[in-house]
Amino acid sequence: YFYDLGLLNRTLSACKSAAENYDYHVHYAMKANFNEKVVEQIKSIGFGADCVSVGEVKAAIKAGFNPQQVVFAGVGKSDREITDALALDIFCFNVESLQELEVINGLAIAQNKKARVAIRINPNVDAHTHAHITTGLDENKFGINSWDMPACIEILKASSNLEFIGIHFHVGSQITNLEVFKNLC
Repeated sequence: YFYDLGLLNRTLSACKSAAENYDYHVHYAMKANFNEKVVEQIKSIGFGADCVSVGEVKAAIKAGFNPQQVVFAGVGKSDREITDALALDIFCFNVESLQELEVINGLAIAQNKKARVAIRINPNVDAHTHAHITTGLDENKFGINSWDMPACIEILKASSNLEFIGIHFHVGSQITNLEVFKNLC
């Protein structure tokens, strides 16, 4: 493979500049590319790491990402993965379900830790992409649906070892119409 690191740097700089206008923090999806030079450049500009497994969490930290810049957004996290990520004191878990909230709280209690969580909301937004890669419709299995939000709020209120810090959305991949993101917002 050939990577144009100059182009990558220009792209990262443009992204960072746009994000800073809104005080956003960008997290790179580690699953996209583990190439050492690519990851080093992404880390050096100050971006965090978005991980979908504890293996990726550990790889991001080994590559030099500060654990406080690591988000664990994987679906179907095992108790072992959650326990390991809690021990590494990562920034945040993106939570997919009511049950996962309860599991993370219980495991955080066992470690005497406070787990920061963002709730992945299923917004019921059509991404107008291939049916097999859309993730933001009610019929998709990802995230917490609107009708579960009252229960979600109650679990958060009752969970002493969870700190709610935000929301997370993912509506699909290969999106070519930016109206999708307008509808999402």
